Amino acid sequence: MMSKPRYRWLLNRLRRQPGGLEECSPDLIVEYSRATGAKMLYRLNDYPRCPQLIRDFGKLVQHKLVVRKRSFLYDLNGSMVGPRSTYVYRLTPAAENFTTWVDRE
Repeated sequence: MMSKPRYRWLLNRLRRQPGGLEECSPDLIVEYSRATGAKMLYRLNDYPRCPQLIRDFGKLVQHKLVVRKRSFLYDLNGSMVGPRSTYVYRLTPAAENFTTWVDRE
């Protein structure tokens, strides 16, 4: 899938979930992979990863369509799961009302 439909898919997905999207969410990764055909990486005892999804989020942040906030992973006892962190992405006010293309063809 070309980049424009991927960015549009991500922006529309963010519009449907105003609370934001977490980049390591397994449900989001599987849904994104099915919709765009992106490859997923699986590791033992770990979340699936999708490098294309992370790159697309980075591109949207670079063009100021999405803002990201660092989020640390905690277990049920409240202790941080290693030093790893993830990001939660939300739309900027400029991107909420209209579709903007990030790449030029």
